[in-house]
Amino acid sequence: MNSPANRIISFEAGFVLILTVGIFILDMVTSLGWAVWLLYLIPLTLILQSSSAGDPYYFPAIATILVAVGWWISPRGDIDPIEALINRLMGIGALWIFTWMMARQKQVQAKLIGVESARSQAEVLREEAVKARELAEASLTSAVHRESQASRKLLVSSLRLQGIVQSAMDAILTVDEQQHVLLFNDAAERMFGCSSQEALGQPLDRFIPSRYREAHRQHIQRFGRSGVTSRKMGALGTVTGLRAGGEEFPAEAAISQITVEGQKFYTVILRDLTERKRIEEQLRRTERIAELGTLASGMAHEIGTPMNVILGRAEYLMQRTQEEQLKKGFQTIISQVERITRVMNQLLAFARRKPVERRVLDLQKTVEDNLEIFEERLARNRIILERSFAASCPSVFADADQMSQVVINLVMNALDAMPDGGSLRVGVSPHDGLARLTIADSGLGIPRDVVDKIFDPFFTTKEFGKGTGLGLTVVKGIIEEHLGTIAVESEPGKGTTFTIDLPVYQSNS
Repeated sequence: MNSPANRIISFEAGFVLILTVGIFILDMVTSLGWAVWLLYLIPLTLILQSSSAGDPYYFPAIATILVAVGWWISPRGDIDPIEALINRLMGIGALWIFTWMMARQKQVQAKLIGVESARSQAEVLREEAVKARELAEASLTSAVHRESQASRKLLVSSLRLQGIVQSAMDAILTVDEQQHVLLFNDAAERMFGCSSQEALGQPLDRFIPSRYREAHRQHIQRFGRSGVTSRKMGALGTVTGLRAGGEEFPAEAAISQITVEGQKFYTVILRDLTERKRIEEQLRRTERIAELGTLASGMAHEIGTPMNVILGRAEYLMQRTQEEQLKKGFQTIISQVERITRVMNQLLAFARRKPVERRVLDLQKTVEDNLEIFEERLARNRIILERSFAASCPSVFADADQMSQVVINLVMNALDAMPDGGSLRVGVSPHDGLARLTIADSGLGIPRDVVDKIFDPFFTTKEFGKGTGLGLTVVKGIIEEHLGTIAVESEPGKGTTFTIDLPVYQSNS
């Protein structure tokens, strides 16, 4: 039977096939000087993101053949065929590297899911939450039936166990059919930043973001009519809570219902996932960086050696020819290979950072020594340098070369952000028992939606070919190795400020 899922998969495959054929035809009729073959990245991305995709390497293999055929058939135009071939070979290498990285990312995500499902601590918390829910329901039932002798006995037992309910790690809330709060334990107070006195009698909507309230009310009503007595923790997926201060947070939820004298009561148990999400994100970043190290090591051998051969042959041939057109073509090859080599060196510097050699370091002197490197460029670009050094700048225990790398990277970024001139402020001063380094520019600034991403590997706001997206990743890694912190503040059109805090050197004497 042709299910909707199968039809969607067939549609995706058909679309990718049509798109690939269209790119191939366009490449055949277009001059070699146009990099139309780079469009193969579009169907490649669609295939790699598809959950139904099998072997991720079949498409790069097909694209490699199509790119080679396109080079053979395309009109020659004004570009040298050898130069066009080199460009295509580098493009094919990029396709294979991109495919490998995406495939590894899917494997990492699969590992994360496996890790989450195996957490024994979560099972312990779940059992505790179920026990707390049962105790809360028993307490509510006993209160409603307190006119009977049996109910009074149950109420006494529930009161004895009230401490367990209040000490539960998960938030427990009980609401009536109108969804007004009847029970609000200590964990709920901590989670929502609201006391039980403030919460009791209030609508449950108070603890839900406004955009979810109507859907949540309808869900509880449907649950009440379903006849199901409970839904276990996590069955509702991730829900969103609202703290008293307006902060939203992710949570898991379990819900149960009981009916007493015709009236329904609902008990909700919530588990704050904020810390778990933070740990998962940190694990993803760690896995990503580890994969990057493996990639860099492999690329150093697999790509570095042939690049050196290409560079040497191009330099040799350029010296042997007298034709200016050929010299221009060989110079293009040399500059591109040198660029690839620089990227490789940055990858290796990031993945295989040399052992830290720490010593007592005069941070101000290190900064000033490195600023001298930029004096000519600052003057040429009409950038005014403002030094701000405290009268007594504290020393730090750090690696001098790595601190120089930090200063150079941040100053280079600042200069790139001020193409039409501006001001650069560099300062060192004591701050709350730490040594603070500040590098601020009056340049273009960074959009707010990308500020949090600038330390991610390969993320860059620079134009293609002008940055690898590794500089700030290396800087952050160096600062964290020195037990320091780095922060950034930026606003489009008003510049960017990097603030680094490092531990002050403490003499043992």
